[in-house]
Amino acid sequence: MPRQIRAAGVVTLKHLQTIHKGGKVYHYLRAPGAKRQRLPDLPIDSTPFLAAYAAALTVVEVKTKAAPGTIAQMIEGYLSSRDHLDRSDSYRRTIRRHAEAIKEQAEDALAAHSTTEDIADDLEPLAPNAAADRLKTWRAICAYGKTKRLLTVDPSLAARRKAIPKSIGHPAWTDADIERYRARWPVGTVQRLTFELIFWTGARISDAVLIEPGMVGRDGVLQFSQQKTGEPAFVPWTCQPPAYAMRMLKDRQLLHMALEARSEKHMTFLATAQGRTRSSKALGHLLSEAAGAAKVEKSAHGLRKARAKSLAEAGATVHQIAAWTGHITLEEVEHYTREQTDGRQRAG
Repeated sequence: MPRQIRAAGVVTLKHLQTIHKGGKVYHYLRAPGAKRQRLPDLPIDSTPFLAAYAAALTVVEVKTKAAPGTIAQMIEGYLSSRDHLDRSDSYRRTIRRHAEAIKEQAEDALAAHSTTEDIADDLEPLAPNAAADRLKTWRAICAYGKTKRLLTVDPSLAARRKAIPKSIGHPAWTDADIERYRARWPVGTVQRLTFELIFWTGARISDAVLIEPGMVGRDGVLQFSQQKTGEPAFVPWTCQPPAYAMRMLKDRQLLHMALEARSEKHMTFLATAQGRTRSSKALGHLLSEAAGAAKVEKSAHGLRKARAKSLAEAGATVHQIAAWTGHITLEEVEHYTREQTDGRQRAG
């Protein structure tokens, strides 16, 4: 059976099938719905093997059961594409659920006959949040269809998402919250290091647990791919910060003080004392309990919001905030800059 193999403890090799026969070991790439491909008889952590493996992935021909040219074919192809398979588990589950619903409704409808009105009709009966996920699915599928020439025009681009009612969500930490937390947890504690790392980077907790020294480039910029979206985030680590971030240098200095105060240094900054990478759930509980002890009723995601707000307050543009926090769409960031603009207008 094909399985995932972690080469040298770093690279996860998906769809790799290993067969032991006659005292020899044979490796194959066996992606779902694709013809099995023989790989070189080399150690799986060797550079030539990994290069051959990567090349084989790019030429995988996905066999589809759907009729040619249909929406169903477009969906099956997208769900087997690298763009989809390289996403996080939670993202794939959401997209697959909506893609299967679209496929069931579409039956044998041709992809080329899809219209913006069809997509709008599909979104209409859904609740706002579900409609947003359905539209995200349509756009992913149609983008794939465009690259495969199943579509000449992407009908999903003109479709509009439903307005999602405003909710409190995860409130951002205030300056008073941050002061109380730092007063309760001194530099040298894992609680303080966790706070400073998430606050400076604005990273989701699923990314924070994986941040390591090797992600810092020679240019002094921390770069990491987000687990949820696969999109990159860029955070000034040791380099000269951009002008709008100069007023936040104290936060970076406190982060580096917390890093230097670690009694043991492991591969990831937030590893356990035994050197194991923490789970997102465990780190979330740690920060939540630490915040409660400091009389702060806020979450890790509230720290991400606090960084985005502080960037907006410092004058960063929507694009600059998105590059730092790794938000995919500018819509997700614009409300921070709008808040700041509205605040200045009220003050004026």
